[in-house]
Amino acid sequence: MRFVLLLAAALLALVSPAEAGPAEVGVQVEKPAGDGVHFSQGSGVYLGEGLVLTAAHVVAVDPGSNRVTVLLDGVRQDATQVFDGRAEGTDLALLSLPAASLSPARRTQPAVAVCAENPEPSRPVQVAALGSVSVAFTIPSPLNSEGPSDTGRWTNILATGYKAGSSGGGVFDPRQGCLWGILAVELSGPAKSSGRFLDLTAFVPASKIAPFLRTYAESHRQAAE
Repeated sequence: MRFVLLLAAALLALVSPAEAGPAEVGVQVEKPAGDGVHFSQGSGVYLGEGLVLTAAHVVAVDPGSNRVTVLLDGVRQDATQVFDGRAEGTDLALLSLPAASLSPARRTQPAVAVCAENPEPSRPVQVAALGSVSVAFTIPSPLNSEGPSDTGRWTNILATGYKAGSSGGGVFDPRQGCLWGILAVELSGPAKSSGRFLDLTAFVPASKIAPFLRTYAESHRQAAE
């Protein structure tokens, strides 16, 4: 019960200044493909309480296994995939690290707060991916999509193309330190209207991260009862 209360109160509370910045909570994630040769690599965010948030497609290989490796504080650690949002159409996954593998500092690290709102256009962000932190901006105006399953006006896009291995990385509000999003997919190609080549990256926004974590907290609570 203490775990659930911490997750609900700390992760989903209104934002307070973070004590652990993007450089401290950014991690790298790796999962074997199951053939003894290939593997998937990506990034993630250490939320606190032994939990790592990443993009679900990063750990989608070898679906029969929930074993994942997380590079945290320069040490490769075994983790377990405990929650997957793809059934609800959300490209998010939650990993759990054994408490015994965490340093005292990690065990007491304040939980990463999820931003109460999504970023507006042309907002500066900090991105923690591939073991480093960079500065990017959200696109200046929404992009229109007319695909069969993704029609709409999209604002959860960065005006920077982040390459393979960045998926699952965190997008942070540099002022409040809260989590604005999780990198999901690179969007590169010519614009339909102008033909100008665009190199962009879409991210799963805070408005989807918060309910994903609430659903996990509820399922964890029910399993503990």
